[in-house]
Amino acid sequence: MKLLKTIAMMMVLSSCAKKEMPDVPPTFNDPNWTRIEIADGKEAHAIYGNIDDTLMVSTLTEIYQTTNKGKTWQRTKVNHQPIYGFLSVKDTVFALQANSLKNKDNQLLATFSQFFTLDKGFTWKRCTQYNVSEERSQEFATIALDNQVKIKLKENLEPINGNPDHNYILKRDIEIFEHGFSKILPVPFDNQITNLHVDEMGRLYVSATQSIHDKKTGKSVSSEKNQPAIIYISKKNVKELIN
Repeated sequence: MKLLKTIAMMMVLSSCAKKEMPDVPPTFNDPNWTRIEIADGKEAHAIYGNIDDTLMVSTLTEIYQTTNKGKTWQRTKVNHQPIYGFLSVKDTVFALQANSLKNKDNQLLATFSQFFTLDKGFTWKRCTQYNVSEERSQEFATIALDNQVKIKLKENLEPINGNPDHNYILKRDIEIFEHGFSKILPVPFDNQITNLHVDEMGRLYVSATQSIHDKKTGKSVSSEKNQPAIIYISKKNVKELIN
């Protein structure tokens, strides 16, 4: 009888040992950056506001808002598509839904707004109901810190089989333009970047997806399995990171 009990216990222990351990990503810890997530958001896109007050973030299909530094998120709108920019006009914020047009300088634009908010994203109103124009635009993922410094999202492409009309999208970079020169801002993460934002304190917010890129090739090699929408926030004024 003791032998049977021993065999049964070994079988149970063996069964437990074969169970796959849950995939837990390593804790992000960096002296210059904070990471916050929106669970199952898949991709973070446009950002508006600041983390100490009210922060509004668009994901792959929705708009979320947090008032407690990302501890909890409230879904305030379903879009079924990303929002590519939040355009602030006095006390109104417009959600820009397209990014297929370019200006005369070949700069990609975020354009066309069906909805706006007057309360930092708590509630949304349709433009046509209030006779408000839907024709809005701003430079996509571009921040002018002052007359001398501009930050842009740089898209890196690699032609597929040498065809320039069909490309792999490699890891995007944050490009700094200062006094007529440009350089890449180094960051301590390899997620695909989708958008940029700077708050009133000069902190840089970097929207990202769960896609992870190989450092050498720049191509996507894996994804974080819990599929969060990810936002990285600089702890310092972005000018300190640049210099």
